[in-house]
Amino acid sequence: MNVILKRWLWLTLASAVVIGLLAPAPSPRSGTSTSRDEGWSVPRNVTTMDPVILAANLQKTSLWGGQADVIAGVDDRAMQWRIAAIAGQARERVVVIQFGDERLLPLKAGEKFPDGTPIAEVRENGVCVTLSGKRRFLPLSGQTIPIVW
Repeated sequence: MNVILKRWLWLTLASAVVIGLLAPAPSPRSGTSTSRDEGWSVPRNVTTMDPVILAANLQKTSLWGGQADVIAGVDDRAMQWRIAAIAGQARERVVVIQFGDERLLPLKAGEKFPDGTPIAEVRENGVCVTLSGKRRFLPLSGQTIPIVW
């Protein structure tokens, strides 16, 4: 046998013995039985608020958090809006907002959505908004929103 191989085998054997002697002994098992399955349950979320009040608060809340600013004298259909499309070239890209009454409103970076959320940047695949001093990207991928060029 090769001399180097023999030395390597002896060194490996000696290392295993040293590690075996220096390794701590396993601790004995605790006295509790692991055979008994107590199961796992989710704690109940008990709420004392009326569901009607919760639904009313949800309708007043903005999509990105906070309370929506409701303009006096504007009907509910006009206050409902969605991102309909992104249009334009790279420098002059706009996000097109469609209201519930079928009106369209093009918005550029630096302007605000109808709920007051500032638009930081309009990209070809989404919109960057500023929330609590941080930029958030709202992607349009996976949605059925047309991108118009």
